[in-house]
Amino acid sequence: MDVTVFYRLGLALGIGFIIGLQREHSYFDANDPHPAGVRTFALSGLLGASLSFLGSLMDSNMPFLFGFVVVGLLLMVAHLSHCHLTKDSQAGLTTSISMLLVFILGAICWYNRLLEACAIMVGLLSLLSFKEQIHSFAKKISKDDVLATIKFAVIAGLVLPFLPNKFYGPAGLEVLNPFNIGLFVVFISGISFIGYVLVKVVGPGKGIGITGILGGLASSTALTLNLTQRSKDNQAYSGSLAMGVVLAWSVMYFRLFIICSVLNPLLIGPLALPILVPLLPGVFYAVYLKYKEDKVRQLKPSNFTNPFELMPAIKFGFIFTAVLFIANAARVYFGNEGLLISSFFAGFADMDAIVLSVIQMNATTALPIKEVILAILIAGIANTLTKGGLVLFFGEKSMKKAIAPALILNLMVTSLLIVLYL
Repeated sequence: MDVTVFYRLGLALGIGFIIGLQREHSYFDANDPHPAGVRTFALSGLLGASLSFLGSLMDSNMPFLFGFVVVGLLLMVAHLSHCHLTKDSQAGLTTSISMLLVFILGAICWYNRLLEACAIMVGLLSLLSFKEQIHSFAKKISKDDVLATIKFAVIAGLVLPFLPNKFYGPAGLEVLNPFNIGLFVVFISGISFIGYVLVKVVGPGKGIGITGILGGLASSTALTLNLTQRSKDNQAYSGSLAMGVVLAWSVMYFRLFIICSVLNPLLIGPLALPILVPLLPGVFYAVYLKYKEDKVRQLKPSNFTNPFELMPAIKFGFIFTAVLFIANAARVYFGNEGLLISSFFAGFADMDAIVLSVIQMNATTALPIKEVILAILIAGIANTLTKGGLVLFFGEKSMKKAIAPALILNLMVTSLLIVLYL
C-alpha cells in the first residue's frame, strides 16, 4: 500500500479547507450570502484529487475533465441564481474562480507536486486576503503607469531574451556581451519601477528609503542612476531621493562585508574595520536627511511621476560597458603587480568583481591581507567617484546639494583608512 496516497489526499482536503475559511470569513464580514464556504471548498479540493486518483487507475484523464466541467457548470448556475435573486448583475466571480482553482490544486496534489500546490495556495490566499489593499493600490495607478508597466514588460519579456549571449572584444578582453548589457538596462528600469510602486504604496519617504536599501543590496550604482534621473521630474522629493542614494551607498559596504565573510570566514575580523566604517557616515547622514524631509513633507505635492525612462538606462548601459572594458584592460595589462591600479579602474564599474578577485587571490596566492584591504578601499574610492559623478552630472540642483556632504564624508573616511593601512 502506498502511504503517500493519504498524504496527497489529505493535503488536497487541507488546501480546500484553508481557502474555504478565508472565503467564508470574507463573506461573513460583508454580511453577504456566499455560494461556498469551508466545507464546499474542502470537498472541491478532495474531489479534484479523488478524480485524478480514479483517472490514474483507469489510465485516463476523463474523470478529472468530467468533474471540472460539472463543477464549472454548478458554479455558473449558482452565480446566475445569485445575480437573479439579488438583482445584482455585477456580482464578482472571485469565489467561483477560487473554487475551480482549488479543484485543480487537488489534482496537483494527487500528482505529488505538493510544494507547487502549497506555493499556489499561498499566492491565492494573498490575493484573496489583501483585497482592500490591492483595490486601493489600483485606484492610485494612472493610465500612464499602466503604459509604463506594459513597456517594461515588453523590454524584459520580448526584447531581452533575443539579445545574443556572447562575449565580444579583442583577445583577452572579451567583455562586451549584448545580453548582459540588456540585462543591466532591464535591471536599472526594474529598480525604478519597484521604487515607484513602493512610493505609491507606503509614501515617498518610506518607499524611497526601502528602495535605497534594496538597491544597495543589488547594485548601488544602478540605484544611484535611477534616483538621480527621477530627481529631474520630482524636484520636490530631491531630499528623499538623496536619502535613498546615500542608503544604497552604505548598504553596498555591508553587502561586500557579507560576501567576504561567506567566502573566507577568517577575514571577518581583519575586514570589519575597513569595510564597515565607511558605511557609518552615510547611515547617519541618511537619518539626518530623513528627519529634515519629515519636517517639510507637508509642504510638498503628493504626485510622483511615472518611472519608466528607457533611454537614460540604455545610455548608462553603454557607459557601464565602456568602463568595464577599461577596467579589464587595466587588469590584463597591469596584472597582479599593478593590483592597486587595476583595483582603482575596476572600482569605477563594479565593486563585487574586485572584491571576489582579491579574496580569491588571498586564498590561492597568499595575497597579504593588507593588500586585500587596500585594493577594496581604493576600488571603493573609484566607485564612489562614479556614483557621485552620476549625481553631479545628471541630478537636479537641490539633489546635488543634498548629496554633496555624503560624497565628501565617504571619500574622506575611505581616504583616511587607506592612509592608515599604507
